[in-house]
Amino acid sequence: MQRLLICIVSLLCILSGCKNMSKEEQENIKIYESYIDAVDKNKGVVSKYIPFDYKMYVYKQDDDTYKYEIEIYNPQMAMYNIQAIAVDQDIDSNQNVYPCLGILGDDASVQYNMIPYQSYGKKGYIKMIILDAVSKRNQFTVNVMVTWKDRTLRNTSRVFFNCSYAQEKGDIEKGEKQTSDLGKSDTK
Repeated sequence: MQRLLICIVSLLCILSGCKNMSKEEQENIKIYESYIDAVDKNKGVVSKYIPFDYKMYVYKQDDDTYKYEIEIYNPQMAMYNIQAIAVDQDIDSNQNVYPCLGILGDDASVQYNMIPYQSYGKKGYIKMIILDAVSKRNQFTVNVMVTWKDRTLRNTSRVFFNCSYAQEKGDIEKGEKQTSDLGKSDTK
């Protein structure tokens, strides 16, 4: 009888913890969906000022899919609480999760920061962000949105940019593919 009581109490604790977690997860999903909407509404327009560099690498896999990695690095200003999402408009968001940072899962509770010429991973100051996913198509465009707060943590900024890839005709080799999508910050 005492074991049954312990099991019931444990089960109630687990269920009440899951209920709280569910509310937090629901809020994160709302944020994720609002980011997808923001990228959709932007319609691929690239921001005039992007205060960091970015580059996309594409790797053709053995199963003829294309893994892509979008690197965001070399910030020209302090960026705190960074969140990012990479949306491939040709992929159904109801069937797939777009690559994101600081929005879903364990990432939602982690603060990502980039400061020029500094990195200290244990404290959340990172050198680079990588958003990666797999595309089944040999030609695709990924729309990216990055948001961050300034050093006061009061003002939020966001930028949009795109990365595209098209396999060259006759290229059947596996491995890394070259892209011309390279973004340099506008500051000198």
